[in-house]
Amino acid sequence: MALYHKHRPQDFSSVTGQEHIVKTIQNQVASGKVAHAYLFSGSRGIGKTTMARVLAKAINCPSRKDGDFEPCDKCPSCEEISASRSIDVIEIDAASHTGVDNVRENIIDNAQFRPTKSKYKVFIIDEVHMLSTSAFNALLKTLEEPPEHVIFILATTELHKLPETIISRCQRFEFKKIAHDTMKTYLEKIAKAEGIKIDKEVVAKIINKSDGCLRDAISLLDQIMATGEKTITEEIASLVLPTTNTEKTLRFIAAIIEKQPKDALILINQLVNDGINLHQFAHDAIELLRVMLIAKTGAEVETAGFDLDDKIKKQLRKLNEQISQQALVKLTDALLIRRQQIKSSPLPQLPLEMAVIEMATTDYGLRTTDSEVQNDNSKPPASLPDKPANNVKPQTPNPESSDTPKKTIVERVKELVKKETAYTITDINDKWNEFLEIVETRFPSLSFILKMGQVVGLDGDVLRIGVGYSFHRDKLMEKLCQKNLEAILLELIGGKVCLEFVLNEEARMKSENDEIKELASSLGGEVVN
Repeated sequence: MALYHKHRPQDFSSVTGQEHIVKTIQNQVASGKVAHAYLFSGSRGIGKTTMARVLAKAINCPSRKDGDFEPCDKCPSCEEISASRSIDVIEIDAASHTGVDNVRENIIDNAQFRPTKSKYKVFIIDEVHMLSTSAFNALLKTLEEPPEHVIFILATTELHKLPETIISRCQRFEFKKIAHDTMKTYLEKIAKAEGIKIDKEVVAKIINKSDGCLRDAISLLDQIMATGEKTITEEIASLVLPTTNTEKTLRFIAAIIEKQPKDALILINQLVNDGINLHQFAHDAIELLRVMLIAKTGAEVETAGFDLDDKIKKQLRKLNEQISQQALVKLTDALLIRRQQIKSSPLPQLPLEMAVIEMATTDYGLRTTDSEVQNDNSKPPASLPDKPANNVKPQTPNPESSDTPKKTIVERVKELVKKETAYTITDINDKWNEFLEIVETRFPSLSFILKMGQVVGLDGDVLRIGVGYSFHRDKLMEKLCQKNLEAILLELIGGKVCLEFVLNEEARMKSENDEIKELASSLGGEVVN
């Protein structure tokens, strides 16, 4: 028998981590004021179906005295419900019974008959959000006014998919993820009951991998116990747990922050050769970045049981001093996006390698302290030239001002930026291809978006560029992206250009046509107008 079946709670006192719900339902059972319909919502493996079964046992237990709430767990009714063979407790998997005919046959028609042995006929509908619209409509009337001998318990992991008409007719209970300390106590209790000695470090890693899901945690413990060892160490657990070395993860993050892409790429390929799960490695890297980000704000929150010793914490604090909060957010966001691509990539390491190169060649403001960021206004932008562009004529020095002190580089750059330079839309169009080539060299991801856009118009020094999609526009309008693109135009045209990105139907059509042509070409055909 699976470990999570063997140690499944059989009464209210054994239910873990849902005290706020247990107390309310206990009072209802003890007072005899049980609702006709319950809705249990929350993520998987945290006790929804278990609570439904315990409730069904409690209200149908003939040995339970008035004022009590716990089922005896010994009578035939309790034993049948525990073994899932009670004819008066009907469990329905809505994921495989989605249609209206299933609801009519299994629920509506069945509800008209009184229970055979028990006081109540209980319908436990798991994953209820999977029912079709017509099935919900058929169930609605019975759910609103059920017979006195019927109780409905609906369970779902996706509450937002349920119609409001269904939700409003149920008593709703929202189950929470199991807390770290609560799960730790429960796992240690199971290990003791099974005669297993397990290291605290292993328990912490199991909890971290389970993400608040107690059933997942017990399943991982079951897998580790399958090794047959009576003492579970980190070395034994590493054979089962999809884990990576924290120090390697930290080295990876440090290489990115310190702009050492070579070191990061070598590390990634070492992980591949060692057979490390890169999806899990990226998860661990994101978790470490999360710890750094939270530390930046000064907040003290739960770190989901991430195993950090004093040495690692010291290294994280040192890295945190080398990166601004804004850059840390962008770094985390980039890894989140690339992690999603690992499983679908022909080469698992490719998305991480692309992330490393992208972050190493993009001006994210990495290796910059917060104090430097605050004082950055006093420094000239790194992408701006110290000298006027080649096509800007040098100003003739004024003899009357020969006695004035020489201007600093910052003052000269500011004058260059503020200087009004005569250019037209034709000048920009002439330089557009050259502009795209430079962008492609420096910022490949932005080049892809700009190639699908088009110049819409020029109003003074404001250049409007049309793009087909709002998420492209939002990306280009990020302050850092806009600043870098305007700096490149300044180099090419010799005058300040303010970029404005707007949604444009022609750009969208151009983008879609380019995609269609590319698809046709890859299939050996062509688009015929």
